[in-house]
Amino acid sequence: MKRKLLIAVPLLCLVIFFAWMFRPKRETQGEAFVNEKVAPVLSGIAQVRQQVGVLHYGERVEVLSKRNEYMKVRTSSGSVGWVDSRQLMEPALWQRSIKLLEQVRNMPVQARGRTKVSTNLRVLPGRTEPRLYQFARNVPVEIVGRGVAEWMQTTDEKDSGEPLETKKEDWFLVRGIATRPPGESSRAAETTTTEPGDQSVPVAGWVVARFIELDLPDPVREGTASANIRPLAWFELNRVPDPSGDKPQYLLAATRGPEGQPCDFTALRVYTWFAKRSRYETAFIENKLCGQLPIRLGKGPKDEPEFHFHVMDRNKEERVYRLTQTVVRRIREPSEAKSKRVATKRTKPAPR
Repeated sequence: MKRKLLIAVPLLCLVIFFAWMFRPKRETQGEAFVNEKVAPVLSGIAQVRQQVGVLHYGERVEVLSKRNEYMKVRTSSGSVGWVDSRQLMEPALWQRSIKLLEQVRNMPVQARGRTKVSTNLRVLPGRTEPRLYQFARNVPVEIVGRGVAEWMQTTDEKDSGEPLETKKEDWFLVRGIATRPPGESSRAAETTTTEPGDQSVPVAGWVVARFIELDLPDPVREGTASANIRPLAWFELNRVPDPSGDKPQYLLAATRGPEGQPCDFTALRVYTWFAKRSRYETAFIENKLCGQLPIRLGKGPKDEPEFHFHVMDRNKEERVYRLTQTVVRRIREPSEAKSKRVATKRTKPAPR
């Protein structure tokens, strides 16, 4: 009996060892995340192939191999197929997208708009920066910041005989959503239903500013057109009673000239409702500013609307303005007002 055990135990150990050595291996080359609303999973990369599945934004996959512009992946359900590598992002970029989303989550909205065309969402301002997502046409977004990036002329422009120069263009930092079918999960976040059965996943990043059409209220749109200024941000300050219904009063931040300026905005306008004439009027104008977004709204001691922002100078001075009925005045700190009076007295010419 003992001899049988001495023979059986080593044989059993040998069988277990070889079974472990020749077990099916699940070797991977890492992981990736889908950066498209829909990414087809293909049976192969030859010309004759079939679609064997679909991935959606934010889904995680295991990368098994790479060939040309395709990656062989294993999905969370265990399916294996090929995906265009341009529709996947590396884990480091995915983490940057999460960090950026957290950064902008509580930033105040400066304007709202919609994409004019299919628009790439990037991790930083610049057309060569990594892409996080692509919005379709007519997708609503919230604008929370502005940036500037250089845009070199393309080869075609250079060959046309024009001199090679570096251009600058405006970029918007935006919040938006990427919809997913019901039952799909992604990063932990509050979701809002946009269509029956769809789950909205928040996304954030930078887009070319001129690819966004701002949803301006009619009074603001008309005011910018007549003043020949380019709107960047707008806000509803308050509402005033009128026989036809309460009328909102607006603040506009805008600029003039080409894109790529160092100042986020250079002009302010406030449009108030004139009940006697049943029309909007420009109650406040300030030009020659170098303001920095974001503009924040607040309330004065008597519940009057206030707005404040920082000036882009060495001291990063904060300016505060208050709307009282139809009059806008800048609110100064006591020390600031005192120093201004002293400066005025010093510059007053002496009597002859």
